[in-house]
Amino acid sequence: MRIPGLRRFAKRITFVFFLVVLFQGCRMYRAFNHITNLQEEHLVADQKGIPRLEYIESMPILHLYGTYAEMGEQYGSILSMQLNSLVVIAEGLFSDNKIEKYLKLADEVEPVVPDNIRQFIAGMSNTSGVSYRKLLALNIVPRTTCSVLAVWGEATADGELLMGRNADYNFQRVNKALGIIVVKHPEQGYATVSSTFLGLAGSFTGMNEKGVSYGNMLVYNGEDEGIDTRGLPIQLLMQMGGEQCASASEMTDYLACKRHMIPINVMCADSSEAFVSELSPFGTAVRQGAKGVLAATNYFFSSGMFKRHVNEHRFANLMIISKKYHGEFNLTHLQEAMHAARQLNENLQCVLFEPGKMKMHVSMNRVPASEGPFTPFDVNKLFSE
Repeated sequence: MRIPGLRRFAKRITFVFFLVVLFQGCRMYRAFNHITNLQEEHLVADQKGIPRLEYIESMPILHLYGTYAEMGEQYGSILSMQLNSLVVIAEGLFSDNKIEKYLKLADEVEPVVPDNIRQFIAGMSNTSGVSYRKLLALNIVPRTTCSVLAVWGEATADGELLMGRNADYNFQRVNKALGIIVVKHPEQGYATVSSTFLGLAGSFTGMNEKGVSYGNMLVYNGEDEGIDTRGLPIQLLMQMGGEQCASASEMTDYLACKRHMIPINVMCADSSEAFVSELSPFGTAVRQGAKGVLAATNYFFSSGMFKRHVNEHRFANLMIISKKYHGEFNLTHLQEAMHAARQLNENLQCVLFEPGKMKMHVSMNRVPASEGPFTPFDVNKLFSE
C-alpha cells in the first residue's frame, strides 16, 4: 500500500541530505587545501629573532620566542587558518561520539597539565580562535607507532653516536601535510627543535641546544594498557625535559620521575651514550646498549614490564642491519636501517641525528619518509636565528 506524499517526502529528504554532504564536502575540501598549501601563507624570510614561518627546501620551519604564553600566541596567530582547518577535518573524519570521548579525556587530564603547557595552549586558542578544550584534546590524544636506533663507539666508523627515529602514524588523506618543524627559543630553559605535527605543544622527536636527542614509541605489550589520567602524555614530558636536561642520562632520570598516561618507550641520546626508558603508569625500567647498539620499537623488553614477550620484525631488522655494518656504521647505513624498520604506508617522518655535530637530517610529509630525500639542518644555526 502506498502512503500519500511519502515519495515527495523521500525526495525532499534526499535533496536535503545531498546539500548537507555537498556543504560538508566543500568545507572539508577547503580545510584540506589550507593545510596542504601551508607554504603559500605567512611566508617570512631573513628576519632573525622574529616569530615566523620560513622554508628550507620546502620544509616548514616555525620559530617561536619568549614565554610559554607568548610562544602559544605566536603559534596560533601564524597558523590560525591551518589550526581551524585541522578542526574541520577532524570533525569530518571522526564520529561525534569519538570526538566527545577525546574532549572528556582532555577534561580529566587538564588538572595535572603543567601551567606552562596550559599557557601555551591558551595562547594558541586566543589568537587562532580554536577552543582551548579542542586544542587540549589534540595534545592529549595523539599516539605514534614508531622505531628508534642508536649506534656509537665501536659500532660506528668514526666512534660518533648516530640516532635514527621513524614516526609512523595514519591520519587518512591529510597525513602527508601535518608535519612541521618547530624551533622554540624560550625565555627560560634550553632551545629545542622538534620534528612534529600541526597543533602540538610538545614533541615526539626533538633535539635541544645541548645535543640531547629524543623520540618515543607507543607500547603494545605493557602489563596494563589502560589510560592513567593522573599521568601526562609523553610528547609534553619530552618537550619539558628537552628544555631542562643537559644530557641523555639526565633526561632519562627526568622521565623516570614523572607519571605517565600510557605505556611508552623513549630513547634519549647525546654525543656519547643512549638509553631506552620503558615507562608505564605503574613502573619504569632503563635499557642500555651492547657493543654500541641500542634499538626499540613498540614493545617492552625489561623483566616485569611486559605481559608477553614479542619477537617483532621491525626490531629484528634494526638489529640485523646494525650487526651487518658493525664497526663501519655511518649515516647511509642508518637510513637503510630506518627504512627497513618503517611501518608500511604510515611512515610520515624520519629523522637522523648526529648529536656530536649538532645536525638533524629530516624527511617528512611523504610516505615512506625513510626513503628520503633528507634535508640536513645545522641545529646550532637554527637556534642562533
